[in-house]
This record gives sequence, C-alpha cells and structure tokens, in this order.
Amino acid sequence: MAPATIDVAESARLVGRELLAIKPGETVAIVVDDHSAMEMVRALADVAASAGAEWAILHQPSRPSERKNELSPMVEAAFERTDVLISLTGSGGAPAYAARVKELLTEKRIRTMSMVMRSLDNFTGGGALADYRALYAEGQALASIWAAGRTMRITTEAGTDIAAPIGFDTVVVECGYATEPGRNAAFSDGEVSSRPLEGQAEGVIVIDGPGTGIARPATPIRVEVRGGKAVSVNGDGPEAAHLRHILETVPDADNVAEFGVGLNGVCLRNGSFQEEKKARGNVHIAFGDNIYYGGTVRCPVHLDMVIYRPTVRLDDRVLVEDGVVRLDP
Repeated sequence: MAPATIDVAESARLVGRELLAIKPGETVAIVVDDHSAMEMVRALADVAASAGAEWAILHQPSRPSERKNELSPMVEAAFERTDVLISLTGSGGAPAYAARVKELLTEKRIRTMSMVMRSLDNFTGGGALADYRALYAEGQALASIWAAGRTMRITTEAGTDIAAPIGFDTVVVECGYATEPGRNAAFSDGEVSSRPLEGQAEGVIVIDGPGTGIARPATPIRVEVRGGKAVSVNGDGPEAAHLRHILETVPDADNVAEFGVGLNGVCLRNGSFQEEKKARGNVHIAFGDNIYYGGTVRCPVHLDMVIYRPTVRLDDRVLVEDGVVRLDP
C-alpha cells in the first residue's frame, strides 16, 4: 500500500491558514534558492494572496556545505518589513538560523516557519500528516518539564553517552504553530530542543542516523566531545569523512549546539534527516551555530545528526527510554 499523502495545495493551506494564520494586510517573505521545491513555493504564495497578504519571493544563491547558514544581505534587509517569514531554501538553513532573525523573534517583530533543506515529499507525506494541535500541546508539556531541568544525559546501546548542563532559559518548541509575533515553527514538525551550555558537553556521540549533508551511515560515526567541542570523528565511510572535514575546517563547527527530542509519531524513517529528526523517540544532536537556541556561537553551519533508540535523562527523570517517549510522571 502506498504511503498516505496530501496534495501540495492542501499542504500549503495547512501551513499558511492554520499553522501561520496569515492575515489580510500582513507582509509575507518566502525565501528560496536554486534547490527549493518551487511547486510548494508557488502554492504558499497563492495561499498568502488568498489571505489578503502582501507577499514576495526572495531568491538567494544556493550555498555549499561549509556556508549553509550564510544569508544574502539583501534578503536579510527585507526582514525589517516582514511579518511572516517562510524559509524554503533547499541547500541550507540560512533564513532559519540567521542571527538577525533570532533578534527579530526576540523583539516579537516577526513569526517564522522553517521549511529549509526539505523536498516536496516532506511537505506532502510522513510528518506533514500529523495532528498538529495534539502535537503542539504535547510539545508545550515537554517544554514545561524541560525548562525545570538542569542537566541532560543522552545514551544509546550503540555507544552514545553524552551529558551537559542545558540552556533551560531558551527551550524551543517546534510543533507546527507560529501564529503570533515571536513564535517559530517548522514544517513538517515535531520537536523540543535547547542548547547545551557552551564548553560543558562531555562524552561520546555515536551517529547511526542521517544528518545535515550526510546520508544514514552504513557504519556508525563516533564523535568524541570534550569541553563542549568535538575533538575526534571516527568512521570508515564517506559520511564520516564529510563530517570530519566540516568540523575540522569551518570555524566553530565543532561546537555542540543543540539537543533535540522528536515527537512526531507519523514521521517516516526514510533516511531524510529533516524527516527523521522530528520522528517520535529519535534524538538529534547538532554541531555549529547555536544563536537560535540562545547561545553566543555564530557559525556558517548548523549540523543536525540523528541518533536512534536513545535514552534521555533530564536530571533524575527519564524523558525517552530506548526510543520511547515517556512524559507521564
């Protein structure tokens, strides 16, 4: 049986009318590059127009892997007059992770929807089919627990064992809805995350899922972390070589930037990191830029790496056990 899907127009209506609640007279910026899913871009523009909003498609160049977060200054300037920012760049996450976007969110001058580095399949199947009202409620519940914690430890049978005090001041809920200024979400969506405090993560990460710029590795990649930074990357395949190259050559890419827990129960396990990082019970750990999460490390990359079947402890409480989310007391 073929997987369930929705058509592009229906997906765009969900994003524009329900999750963003675009209103008449608002200004909507849709940021794209040469790798964007243009069918979705056009559908979102149609939804913005039908809502009575003023919209513009802002096209910047695609970026190589070592410059994924580099935003065109001309595009960035347009955000000063933007109410709703929809990021659809295919080659990188610049509009989603830009420092100025974080400032505008903090000032409650903008609301954002990150749809970066995704294909049309991400918008029409899998996690896109979630019950977003229920997902948002669960994300808020997890965020309340998370904000009361101080130290997170993530372990797996594959060998991951990493711990750090967390930035409980900025717990990010990305569960679809961003209907008010200062709110941010993604699509498809379903995660709660925050940053490990800079310089304090210690341990080992064993990457057995896909990541930003890499496929699911045939053999796991082992990353040793000391003082909040990746100090070694070990693995035999091209995925390990690519990750090692970025962490060794891009300034501050070795910073451990984010711990995130997936909540979306209909996300596919299909090798797409943007799909799998939102999948219920998966964890992703990111390297590089942490500005979006309330940190101070600015970096041209933010690299999410998916970890399978994790156990996540927040102080003495188990939030995820062997890949199963456990939010009940």
